[in-house]
Amino acid sequence: MAKTFSGKSSDYHRYRLKTHGIFYEGISLSFSNYVDIQVFKEQPISNKNLLLIDGHAAAYHCWFTSYPNEVLEGFMELLEDLSIKYQADKLVVAFDPLPPLFRHLLYPSYKAGRPPAPEEFIYEYEELRVHLAGEGFTSVEVDGYEADDVLGTLSTRATKSGFKTTIATCDLDLLQLVNEQVSVELFSQYWPTRIFDVEKTKSRFKGLCPSQVPDYKALAGDRLDNLPGVPGIGDVTATALLHEKESVEGIYKDIDSLKTIPLRGIDRIVAIISRNKEQAYLMKKLTTIICDVEITIDLDKCTNPLLRAAEIIKN
Repeated sequence: MAKTFSGKSSDYHRYRLKTHGIFYEGISLSFSNYVDIQVFKEQPISNKNLLLIDGHAAAYHCWFTSYPNEVLEGFMELLEDLSIKYQADKLVVAFDPLPPLFRHLLYPSYKAGRPPAPEEFIYEYEELRVHLAGEGFTSVEVDGYEADDVLGTLSTRATKSGFKTTIATCDLDLLQLVNEQVSVELFSQYWPTRIFDVEKTKSRFKGLCPSQVPDYKALAGDRLDNLPGVPGIGDVTATALLHEKESVEGIYKDIDSLKTIPLRGIDRIVAIISRNKEQAYLMKKLTTIICDVEITIDLDKCTNPLLRAAEIIKN
């Protein structure tokens, strides 16, 4: 069952917005000392800019990049910065439900070995969720599905509805959702923020298209999610196979034709592929983001409270 949460905007955002400045409905407002307002040139804002937030990933990022560790203030600043950057008049935060999720049922070792979240983080994480609801942000979680699947479903729906969508996350898995209308902003505590469109995603995966990311991970594995992939198939081999055959399904459609691929040890590779078909298809299920989860939400009504607060200030 999908759960959505929403509430109303408060003075918190008006206070925060007064310290930063924001574009809203064609007017750029710059706030100085909470009093002076300067009006700059008009810059029209689309009503089709959607910002999707990977809630758990963003909360963890804020926790581990702050000292002392905290979630709420950093998370709200992140939402504000992204809202300004992408002129996002629509915003949804996706959260993970409690396990087990459908991927755990398919593969019990999925994401095994990760350290437990700090108790203090769990407390602040729940506080954040209550705060978001009270402030009017739409947040969604769906029992049995990860936030990735919610983001996949909403970004797919948004593309069909003509939205320009940005997904904010620290998870490379979400690059499989990139298309001409969907980009991913990837943040990390270890390297500068990166923005991935189709071309940058292809560059990151050595020429593979965004839609081939789950196939690549199915073959080469994903250490962070504790997915072994196909034993004996690494990065170079997986990439070469997918350049030739496009997908896991394409590889198994005609295994004998793999022998013509100019790879060292191709006979050994073909033998490995032949005896690991079930494993490859299982990995593909686990690495593929679901894009048709049942979510009763109207994206046109997922108004960004930060921009509503800017309108209040303007008026």
